Amino acid sequence: MSRPQRALVALLALAGLLLLAGLLVAAASPQAPVAPEVSAAAQPAPTEGPPPATATPIAPTPTLARREFNPTFSVKVAPTSFLPGRGPELPGAFVYAGRRLDFYVGRGTFAPEEVTELALKAEHALSYIQKRFAVTLSERVSVGVYAASQAPGPGTRGIAYTHGETNVRIYYRSGEDQHRALVVLSHELAHALQAEAYGKEAQRLADTVLLEGLACWISGEYWLSLYEAPSFHARARELYQAGYRGNLAAMSRNGTDVAYDMWAGFVDYLTRSYGWDAFNRLYANGRGRAPGSADYRGVYGKSFQELQEEFYATLR
Repeated sequence: MSRPQRALVALLALAGLLLLAGLLVAAASPQAPVAPEVSAAAQPAPTEGPPPATATPIAPTPTLARREFNPTFSVKVAPTSFLPGRGPELPGAFVYAGRRLDFYVGRGTFAPEEVTELALKAEHALSYIQKRFAVTLSERVSVGVYAASQAPGPGTRGIAYTHGETNVRIYYRSGEDQHRALVVLSHELAHALQAEAYGKEAQRLADTVLLEGLACWISGEYWLSLYEAPSFHARARELYQAGYRGNLAAMSRNGTDVAYDMWAGFVDYLTRSYGWDAFNRLYANGRGRAPGSADYRGVYGKSFQELQEEFYATLR
């Protein structure tokens, strides 16, 4: 074998030894894990901000009213504003002064410590509905919690007095569902926001369909939590398909809850279909409490019955 041939053989042998050594080292070293491929459908959707104050979510959302509010929830609406002074004095014992609400309690209802707990939740509820309706209180509101037997009418659970010094009252027996009491309280506080937004005289003359329907709408997820409904449209559709499809103005004959829910769906339909400017003009120029008495034709160019049929068509 010639010298060049011997050199080539030696070189090939050395290369083989080096390759073998590299394979042994690779086998002894731990390999980095390979990330699994993720399809576009499996990737988390981008986080969106809160909906506009006048938007009603259509997709199911977590129910704020059923949560225990604490700092770990990024969606918590904290009661950051403060109104000085004291709201109007009410009967019963004064038990709590919040940032914007003062609470009184009578006999035969929740215990004072339960009312204090309710007051803390009510401050958060007020922050939520203020943000939802884009209206804030300009004066403190007093809240009275009294026995159901003291209610001004059979079955009355809450009432808002907004023409003079604003105060609201709820009526419950000891041991009753405090969450439902909170929902009713959020509805009554919504009436206070209506008076703030449109003026106390306009509130006194508001069409009952708009008055109560809008208060339910403002209560938002608190009100919807009573039915685990994802939206006011969905709740109205549920009732419509259950047979509640008569004259909206006479819907209260089927019960207050049914009427309020259908009216809230109607308000939701009007605001989403025709906008808030038109709705605000309609509400602010009420002609009395009679259901369906507002100037619908003057604002929308359509009668109450025509708008009712449009609304019902979306529920079929």
